Amino acid sequence: MAETKYGKYFLTEPELRTKFAIPTMAPSALFEAKINFGADSNLSIAWRYIAKPMVMDKIPHAHPEFDEFLVFLGGNLENMFDFDADIEMSMGKEQEIYKFNKATIIYIPKGLFHCPINFKRIGKPVLFQPIPLTPAYYTMGEASKIR
Repeated sequence: MAETKYGKYFLTEPELRTKFAIPTMAPSALFEAKINFGADSNLSIAWRYIAKPMVMDKIPHAHPEFDEFLVFLGGNLENMFDFDADIEMSMGKEQEIYKFNKATIIYIPKGLFHCPINFKRIGKPVLFQPIPLTPAYYTMGEASKIR
């Protein structure tokens, strides 16, 4: 779409598709301000479709330079609050476990250790959106070193 004056501001499916092979989270989409638009805006977002139990990020970690939000919604886009899953999230160096079974947003301040995320039971698919407030988390940041 870049052949028009403002086409450079539109990101469509081919570039939005996650390039990483994560079969348990397909389909999956990804956006990074720096990679996709050359912007230094502090925003990266992934959309992960979780349909089966799994454990994500088994090793606790912290982001010393940016905050992050973890969004858990029901996978039914007609009603994102139609949530049928049991999830556990470890927080802090002491790995305190939090359990939830409804749509939830978790704020992770910079420097706070978090993970693993245990999708223990998935009755209905979950739309999981990690939102690190950094321009290129997935391809140039910390997450790129995990893959």
